[in-house]
Formats: sequence, structure tokens, C-alpha cells
Amino acid sequence: MSTERDDFVSAKMANMTLGEKVGQTLTFTWRGAYLTPSGVEQITKLHAGGVCLEPYALETCKNLYWGRSQVDSTFKKPKDYFDIAHTYFDDHNFGVSVSPEELTEALNALQKVALGRPSGIPLHVTIDMEGDFKNDYTSGGIRQFIPPMGLTAIGDPEFTYKVAYALGRQMAAIGVTQFYHPVCDVNINPKNPEIGVRSFGDDPAVCARHVEATVRGYQDAGVVATAKHFAGRGDSATDAHDVLDVCRADLARMRAVELVTFSAAVKAGVKAVMTAHTIFPAYDKTLPATLSPAVLTGLLRQELGFDGVIVSDAIGMAAILKKWPLPKACAMAIKAGVDTILLKADDESRSQCFFGIKSAIERGELSEDRLNDAVRRLLNMKYDQGLFEKAGKMDPQHTTAVARSREVIDLSREAAHKAMLVVRDPKHLIPLSKEKKILVVEQLIPYPFLGKDLYSHPHMFCEEMTKHSLNLILDDAGFHASEEDVEEAVELAKGADLVVVTNYYARIEKRGNNQHLVKALKAAGRTVVVVTNYPYIEGTTREADAVLCNFSGSPDSIRLAADLLFGAIQPYPATKMPIVLPKETELAPQKPSAAKKAGVRKASAKKPAKRKGFAFGGKC
Repeated sequence: MSTERDDFVSAKMANMTLGEKVGQTLTFTWRGAYLTPSGVEQITKLHAGGVCLEPYALETCKNLYWGRSQVDSTFKKPKDYFDIAHTYFDDHNFGVSVSPEELTEALNALQKVALGRPSGIPLHVTIDMEGDFKNDYTSGGIRQFIPPMGLTAIGDPEFTYKVAYALGRQMAAIGVTQFYHPVCDVNINPKNPEIGVRSFGDDPAVCARHVEATVRGYQDAGVVATAKHFAGRGDSATDAHDVLDVCRADLARMRAVELVTFSAAVKAGVKAVMTAHTIFPAYDKTLPATLSPAVLTGLLRQELGFDGVIVSDAIGMAAILKKWPLPKACAMAIKAGVDTILLKADDESRSQCFFGIKSAIERGELSEDRLNDAVRRLLNMKYDQGLFEKAGKMDPQHTTAVARSREVIDLSREAAHKAMLVVRDPKHLIPLSKEKKILVVEQLIPYPFLGKDLYSHPHMFCEEMTKHSLNLILDDAGFHASEEDVEEAVELAKGADLVVVTNYYARIEKRGNNQHLVKALKAAGRTVVVVTNYPYIEGTTREADAVLCNFSGSPDSIRLAADLLFGAIQPYPATKMPIVLPKETELAPQKPSAAKKAGVRKASAKKPAKRKGFAFGGKC
């Protein structure tokens, strides 16, 4: 029986060219806050179905993804091939702080470009807003929230719903239509370098309850939720940005662990699912889920009964790119069941990807029926959200009212406070004494994660510590402290009674975090208190005398950690460690000869003139 939506979508599709249909299956990154020729032409010439917002760096085709170009040097251009404009700005020059009102206006302008196309089809606007270091819009005082594992530590799924709803309201008011979240991976491998606190934990049943609450919260707020990374990357020991992983779980284990959360998301009515660049031999021994009909059509569609939009994870990750050139991978993904392909820093290869799909259809390698099925699902999603009526018409003043409402601000602080957990403190160092001289070594948060304003800046922790005591020595260090940073901290610690070190973990910093700094300070005989976002050994270390885990590198979590250290706030009694920690996280035995054995060199008090930059591999 035909419905009004079916008739509307069918009429749209009847008038679409093959190129317009192909473009609808592509979601391109938009990094700018203003329009450039490349930003416009990916919409007008390549007919983009959507854009994915990333931290506001400059729009550029020189932005390599994990250090790799994604151009296929063997690609054979069809006769009708064309390229689009490119922007050659230096991608190391990060952009400005963009207020919620300004972003709303920018997205309105972008939607008007899309609606001006012959097809008149609006864009879906996607973003990662997972919490911790996976917030892709942080400017203008926008409230960020703790990640999934922090919510599980609080232990109340209805509170998780409140957080999801508040975050959804903020982003929906701006013009965002879809979150690439919740993360449904059950993090049963403590050494997982990619998932960690992005997961709700290691208990499938507990994770499922919070996944369901998150899906409801986002979608009640008007934002499409996207369950990821199907069929589960929680047991991985590698990062899909670097290598193609294999999840060797059998059918029974998959159904008891990995699939529990995705089943919960489907039952909750999730409207989108994102694929994992992982091989699941229980279903397909050779192809990763993103390219596997057995996983996407057989398992997700038929076994789990999912009828929404299937999204690929960023197709240019090394897990795919090392084996399949991008144009071919795009066509394979659509054939396998993907409805929209996410392309991130793939600027120079965007035309290749467009023509890779189009040519595959023209050669008969990919059926137009499969393409039509994908486009229909995407247009149904846009219709259901009312985008054909409201896209490009968001009110910047309403955005301000929502984003800066007392309700959202208070909830962000409440969530950050409730997630605070003292992991260990056998010497009862917390609360800190204001009578003691304290060296504070603040780890510099990577620039893309900061809002570049007084709410979100590199020295938030030192700023908050100073509100409680002036008996401080303030220092900073790289996210992975340089040799000069370590020497300086060890020297400065000689004038302090104890040292507080922030030791956050973020997977994009390939050199690691500040475990080595903590070890050097302990080897020099200092008492060290660690503040971390990461309950695993990379964050807590074995050496620290006391550890406070706040589960998040977002501004409220950073500031409230300082408040708790000085006793201005107290931990919530109900907050509990949401995972089973391996024994390696326990306090390391202290040996008098540790400093000598560690070989700590005599440090110079001279501050290095210039710090080395971050060794980023690319975007998150």
C-alpha cells in the first residue's frame, strides 16, 4: 500500500539522473566554516548526499588520512570523467573558533546550495559527538559530555537518555541531522587501542541497556542515531585506521557478546548502522564487514531485521585502502549493502570514487536496482526528518537558546561530576593539602580537540587548580611529553611536595601519552597523583601513588577533576568502575633504587625554546 512518503520519494527518483543517484550515496567531509569552490562543487557537481563535519581545520586536498594519499594511480578515467575544484591551503593551519550561531548560518548556506540543485534534495549533516576526545564540534562554548564508559560508571540508563537527548537537542538546533553514535562495541579487550572509553564497557547486557537509552535520546531529539561498528570491534587489538583486523569469535560468542548491543539498537528503532572494517570469519572468511554481503545483507538485514540506512565507516582507512583501491572499494561496498559511503580526507579522490561507482553500474558489475534501493533508503530517512521542508531554515537565535541553556550547562557538569572515580589512593593524598607545594604538569590537549576559547583551551586544568590554591608550580608537557618536557618536570619537582600529572589517552597520538613522565617522576623519588580519562593501564599507570579517573577529556571533566582533588566536590557513592580491570593496573611496588635503575639523567631547569609538534596520523 502506497504512502505519501513512498509517492514523494518515487517521484523524486523518477527524475534523478544516474549521476545524481550515485552522488546521494556519498558523504563527504566538510572541514571549513565557510564555502570554498571545492566545498560547493562536491555538492553541485558530485551531487553529494551528505556532509560530515570535522574539527574546524582548513578545507584542503592536502590533508592526508593517517599519512596516506587515497588517489588510485591505476584508475582508468571513463570518457565522461571530470574533477572538481581543490583547495590547497596548508592543513596545519587550524581554523577559528566557530560559535553555534555561526555554524547554524554556515549549514543553512550549505543546505541552500544543495536545495538549489536540479534534484532539490537536502543534505544529511553528520558528526561524531561521542564524548571525551571524539567531539568534532567543540567551539563557542558548546557543551560536551562524557563518553559512554563514563555513563556506564554512573550506572543509570535513564541518565544516559537525558545526556543523549540534551546533546541531540544542541546539534539538531544547529542543523546536524545524524550522529555517528552510539558505539556498540563491547570492549572485552583491555588492550584495544581504538575503542576504549568510547564503548559502554565489557558487559554486553549492561552495554545494551545504555545503547538503547542513547538511541532513544538522540532520535527523540530529532537526530538519527547510528549504531557502530557492526558487527563489533570490541575484541580488537589493532586500529582499523592502520590495519585490517580479524575477529575470530565463533557464532556462539558473536551472539552472546558482539551482537547483543546491535540487536538492542535495532529493537530500539535505530535508523542507521555503521560498518566495521573487520573480517568476521563466523560469517565471511575473506571480506571485511564493509564489503561483505554475508555480513550486511545476510546478518544485519535478514537475521537482525534491520531496515534502515547502512553507513560505511570512513572508507579510506588503511584496513580497506591497503588491499582495495578507493574507487573499487566504494563500488564493492554499495554492492554488499552499504547505502552511504563516508569519505573523510579523500578530497583528491572524490571524483574517482564517484566515477568508480558510476562506471561499475555502467559495466554491469553493480546493479542499478541495488543503487536505487540505497537511494530510496536515504531519501526516506531525509523525508522522515522533515529535511525537505526545514533544511536551510534553522534559526541561529534558537541555537543559542538551546546550546547555552542552563539546563544543558548544568547537565554537562552533573554528568562530569557523577563520573568521577578515585581508582586508588592508599596514602590518602586526596583531598590535596593547600599547605603543600604542588607541581602541576598539564598535558597539552591536541589542538583539534579544543574550542579555542576560554571554555575550552590548553590550560583548563591549571586554571581550575589555581582557583583552589596559589601554592602551585604550573608546568605543561606535550600530549606525549618530549625528553625536554620530562627533564623539566623532574627538575621542577625538586621544589614541590608532590606532583599532579594529567595523563589522558587519545588514540590519534601514535607516540602514546605520559606514562613515561609518571615513571620518570617516580624514579626520581616523587609522590605522584595522576588524573586520567582512561581506566586501563595506559591511563592509570602502575606507578602513580593516587589516580583519579574522570573518563573524559572534555572541559567540564577536566575542571571538575581539579575541584575533586581539592575536596570542593565529593565523589558520588554510586559511581563504580564499569569494567573488569586486569591486575596490571594495580600499584607497582616501590623500590628505593628505582631512580638509579631507571637511569634518570640530571635534568636542566632551562625551559626548551620550542616544543615538538604532535605526531598525528590524521583525523579520528
